[in-house]
Amino acid sequence: MVQVLKDSVKKQIADAAERMFAKVGYKKATVGMIACEAGVATGNIYKYYANKEKLFNSIITPEFVEEFKRLTRNRVAILINPAKAEEARSIETGDAGKLLRFWIDNRLKVIILLARAEGSKYESFTEEYIQAMAKQALDNLPSAHPNLNDNEVFRFTFNTRLADTVRGIVSILQTFENEEQIVAAFATSWAYHYAGINAVISWCSLPNDE
Repeated sequence: MVQVLKDSVKKQIADAAERMFAKVGYKKATVGMIACEAGVATGNIYKYYANKEKLFNSIITPEFVEEFKRLTRNRVAILINPAKAEEARSIETGDAGKLLRFWIDNRLKVIILLARAEGSKYESFTEEYIQAMAKQALDNLPSAHPNLNDNEVFRFTFNTRLADTVRGIVSILQTFENEEQIVAAFATSWAYHYAGINAVISWCSLPNDE
């Protein structure tokens, strides 16, 4: 008898896997756990996906990852441009709004990619993501801030603030599911991080004798 595969069942499995990966991480999640979450027999999953890795890669796709990186690059470009300081303070308009919309629409995927990808091909993504943001910013900040003392201490502090920001993204998306609460939490968090990053830049732009 020809086996009939259903798109609805495939989506049911993928949605359950996404929830489970976000909850316990790729490394700890098992096909059995995913099957239980989906309400299907474990053997049923193998009709649609050859293994856990294939299932994970159907959720966290290269296209998703590239879009995440592209939106982030656009956002960072605004943040390091002094002429766009007003836009940089916003989280809901322009490139910031597009990135926020992406986070909201892909809440569980973002959690997985930034905090639950250990054991997958994206387990080093967060570190690389932070490094890419730092490089983009640090390659351009000296020209935007000629008095910046771009030394080891500044770079360490700047990278630490970026890492804190990324952890904050995960924390907000894990804590809240309601869109209004997510937006409010990001607005509050960004007010803090934006002020902090600018304070670091200002402090490291002071003359050495001050």
